[in-house]
Amino acid sequence: MPLWFDSHCHFDFAEFDQNRQSEWQFARRVGVSGLLIPGVTHARNLQLEALCQQYSWSFALGLHPYFLAEHEQMHFEWLDVALESSLACAVGECGLDRVLAVDDAHWQQQLACFSTHIQLAKRHKLPLILHIRGCHDEAAAMLRRARFEYGGVVHAFSGSEQQGKAWLDLGFCLGIGGAMSHPGAQKLRRTIAALPKTAWLLETDAPDMKPAFWRGPANSPAAIPLLAAMLAQLQGAELNELSAQLERNRQSVLPASYLIREEPSIN
Repeated sequence: MPLWFDSHCHFDFAEFDQNRQSEWQFARRVGVSGLLIPGVTHARNLQLEALCQQYSWSFALGLHPYFLAEHEQMHFEWLDVALESSLACAVGECGLDRVLAVDDAHWQQQLACFSTHIQLAKRHKLPLILHIRGCHDEAAAMLRRARFEYGGVVHAFSGSEQQGKAWLDLGFCLGIGGAMSHPGAQKLRRTIAALPKTAWLLETDAPDMKPAFWRGPANSPAAIPLLAAMLAQLQGAELNELSAQLERNRQSVLPASYLIREEPSIN
């Protein structure tokens, strides 16, 4: 059975507090052998390492633009220390979101927050997990100006083929998940088909971004094999071939993340 990695999953969210272990066991049985949980707030960052060590998951530490009002200077100072001493494999989830920018002051705060994340990732020589919406060109330009060399993942990529190529040139892979399954996503599916297999990592963004075919109350890492089948079809690849390529992609942009090689428990 091919092995899969969920490169972006909020398995630490409260939606999974009652069934986290059973959801993970189900995902393991269908071939998901690893996942990465990105940090979004200081409070969640504080808990991530202990949770991920319990389940052998990978994690990143960062402050999401959605929660901009909650972030304080001391949280960035804590990040700097934690990135030095923790097992975090990346910095994020961080980035820029034009939709969230209610005014110019908010946008300027986002820019400052993102710039700090870039500097932290450079200092600790770690990749970035990016949330970019409506501003791919601006975000990529910031990274070029900063001479950022550690790559990472552009989560929930929805940009153009040209923008995708620009991210690849910067050393990033593109995260893709449930968005490609919806009837109105023809443009995204064309972009996926046009870009090479070396561009992609699969993700769920669970509990959010449910695929069109997913009937559970929340999205789950267990959806990854079904998303893999869709990506394989769009890329004209066999599943085993795609699994091997995505594993190479993971090792390239998230070298400190890992898969669980042991067979899952049948309990």
